[in-house]
Amino acid sequence: MHKQIRHFVVAAFVLCAISPTYAQDDGDSNDDADADNGSVSCITLRNVRRTDAIDDRNVLYYMRGGAVYHNILPHACNGLARENRFSYTTNMGRLCSHDLISVIFTGPFGLQEGTSCQLGDFHKITKEDAKALKDAPTPAPTSNPLPMPDPQEVGAGEEVPETL
Repeated sequence: MHKQIRHFVVAAFVLCAISPTYAQDDGDSNDDADADNGSVSCITLRNVRRTDAIDDRNVLYYMRGGAVYHNILPHACNGLARENRFSYTTNMGRLCSHDLISVIFTGPFGLQEGTSCQLGDFHKITKEDAKALKDAPTPAPTSNPLPMPDPQEVGAGEEVPETL
């Protein structure tokens, strides 16, 4: 009997030693942290409470525990801010900087996936910084009209031959 219990305890110890451990994550810690710039390459999806697309290149991730991550996409993702919703596919329960998100829009047959865009690194910011990013005025596009050419450059004042 003692021999069976001892084998069971040894087997349980071996299983615990070789199996991965899952720590309770509050969304603030991340083993992919880059100490140089305060960014992380991945966030745990189960800790994401909500997201907010500020514009077509900036997304805020609000986490359980109060942390906020700012993701700056390497390229503009057409329609992201307008729709403010997206989908993603991941296998490990984490969203990482190399993953793609797809803008979801309402099409003639219901919700459909649109443009797909790669994520950037996740930068931890304060709630105040997140509010400032959301409240910042969106600059209106500016135009720079081309200067008009001098009349002599376009042949003004020259006689125009008559054509039939």
